[in-house]
Amino acid sequence: MLEVKNITVKYKDKIAAKNIDFNVNDGEIVGLIGADGAGKSSTLHAIAGVKGFEGEIVYNGYKYCSLKEAEKIKSHIGLMPQGLGLVLYDLLSVKEHFDFFRSIRGVKKDEKYEKRLLEMAGLYEFQDRLAGNLSGGMRQKLSLILTLLHRPNLLILDEPTTGVDPISRRELWEIVDNERRQNGIIALISTAYMQEAALMDKLLLFDEGEIIAKGTNEELIESIKDYTYKGEIECDECMSFSNVTYSLKEINLPKTTPTLEGLFFVNALKKNKKMPKIKLQKKQTNTPEIVVKAVNLTKKFGNFIADDNVSLELKKGEILGLLGANGAGKTTFMKMLLGLYPIDGGELYLLGKKIKSYKDRIVLKSKIGYVSQKFALYDDLTIKENIVYFGKMHGLSNGEIDKKMKFFAELLDFKDYLDEFPKDVPLGINQRFSVATVLLHEPVVLFLDEPTSGADTIARASFWKFLKELKKWQISILITTHYMSEAEYCDRVVVLKRGKKVLDAALEDIHRKYPNKPFEDVFINIVKGE
Repeated sequence: MLEVKNITVKYKDKIAAKNIDFNVNDGEIVGLIGADGAGKSSTLHAIAGVKGFEGEIVYNGYKYCSLKEAEKIKSHIGLMPQGLGLVLYDLLSVKEHFDFFRSIRGVKKDEKYEKRLLEMAGLYEFQDRLAGNLSGGMRQKLSLILTLLHRPNLLILDEPTTGVDPISRRELWEIVDNERRQNGIIALISTAYMQEAALMDKLLLFDEGEIIAKGTNEELIESIKDYTYKGEIECDECMSFSNVTYSLKEINLPKTTPTLEGLFFVNALKKNKKMPKIKLQKKQTNTPEIVVKAVNLTKKFGNFIADDNVSLELKKGEILGLLGANGAGKTTFMKMLLGLYPIDGGELYLLGKKIKSYKDRIVLKSKIGYVSQKFALYDDLTIKENIVYFGKMHGLSNGEIDKKMKFFAELLDFKDYLDEFPKDVPLGINQRFSVATVLLHEPVVLFLDEPTSGADTIARASFWKFLKELKKWQISILITTHYMSEAEYCDRVVVLKRGKKVLDAALEDIHRKYPNKPFEDVFINIVKGE
């Protein structure tokens, strides 16, 4: 049993987690959910004995109040920190990782147990592959089974599925659930995916460093049913997104069954928080009806074909979701469109012009905006300085930069953060101002590579409302995401599987073919070929 008794975690004078108190029984999986910076990671690190804290923690009768006291139970703890393959070494193979982690943990080789771990993770056939050549999902599964190598009884996983596709997420869950059932381990897991959180035995909702709600998925959903309405309206005391409105006061809409994501909206309303109201005026452009046309694009890395004769069209003012499992070829395809990778086969047309050389791309560069997975911001420049830098890079005058900075800071509600550094602000703020920087030069097409990965529910909702508004400017958007619920906000989706296109359809056509089915289930059926 684990007992966390009134612990507080500080970083210098800043309180990251305050008065955290909960119990976990053997064999239970507990989920930690909450916005960015809510205190989840700080709490997990304190329990793991890698971050100092005030208060006390009791694990199986042993009490520890300091890092030194925690050392005695480290052999019982398995910690997987946040970050895609953060504990891996790109130049070591899967097998070499096992050898290395076995040596630093001081455990003897158990071929039967290690084979079971590798088979659970689907990595048994890939033991000679370098970690640097594994997909994101494979890297996370390898990280997880390495964390299980010394047979911990207390498993602590900090957002293990962020940036991982739905199939790999389910496989990771099955590994943890299997360990819980077979060995009675305790698992503490923080997650940004509410479909995943719903599977856990108990949930702890964090906000501003405190636990503000705890219970089962059903209990937490029940607690917000009186505040959840079907349909969308505009009002000062409510929040609307994805055809659902949340309001603490009675409104003239029918009630609907809430989901776990509704917790975030209701909690924000209780704290008098508001989503930024993003409204743009319509603009007309001379953009051709087909903005991007890829014909049988192919990309090879040695004998490996990353993208195999993929064709795609992106229309004016369209939001197109590019989906697929980790390693399906999404980012590679996007980098071919951007000219970051040379094309090994096929033809590419941008804004009606056939791309034959680098010079062709230079002419069109001012029409394109790109937000990479890591946002490509400069951490040692403030948000304001980043915007000035990118504006200057695109040849804008000081007056133009200042005017646009004020416009976007007001529109996207980051004006209070202009003098902050990117690393010191919530991920949702970085999202919005990253897109603002690529809109400074007024592009007509945006390429967004997993821009919402790891962001909390309200930050993602605000971001998608902004993307929808950009349609008024007739901006075309190609976006990749692992949040399958976000596919619902696209006009059309393309799904890649092992470098080949397996679906290209409008959302209404998909819903007709798969009625009353969540898109995540549809995606898994398509990718698995069911």
